[in-house]
Amino acid sequence: MTPINLETDRLRLRPPVPADLERCAELLGDYEVARMLSRVPHPYDLERGRTSLQASVDSWADWKTAGDLGFQIDHEGEMIGGFAFKKLQETPEIGYWLGRPYWGRGFMSEAVGAAIDWLFRNTDHQLVACEAMTENPASLKVAEKLGFREVGQVDCASVSRGTTVPAIRMELTRKDFLNGFDSRQDQA
Repeated sequence: MTPINLETDRLRLRPPVPADLERCAELLGDYEVARMLSRVPHPYDLERGRTSLQASVDSWADWKTAGDLGFQIDHEGEMIGGFAFKKLQETPEIGYWLGRPYWGRGFMSEAVGAAIDWLFRNTDHQLVACEAMTENPASLKVAEKLGFREVGQVDCASVSRGTTVPAIRMELTRKDFLNGFDSRQDQA
């Protein structure tokens, strides 16, 4: 099956490739990035990263039946972060990360908006969820900007910290997103 490549004004969203490992290690090796993610250890574990990256590469063999589907985010030809849809055969959840040099420039809102637009226009899903640690205002802001609504608080594992931390669970319906997305496009 042909992999999906999405383009925005500034970004290319693409399937991962094994050659991404070194860049993932560089960006995810930053504790300030890793501590806001549930599954990323610190220091970054190269073998664990290789296994995770290969699983993501393999999921693209047939994305329509994949449980998880990961994308890398490129800006000006360089990988700057990534995101993944988890539980694609249930209620999908999106998780996302961005290398620290790229924070505060609107890249993640742009990438996640395009990804969710693709999900809703190419699947029958009516809902997408996400969770963000309460101490991660940037991720919460991305979700809120795209129209996610808080549905509760949860405990989120943090492998890099070796503990659980409070997080907010949010959901976004197809209808709310597509209505809001179309109006955001009109304003651009």
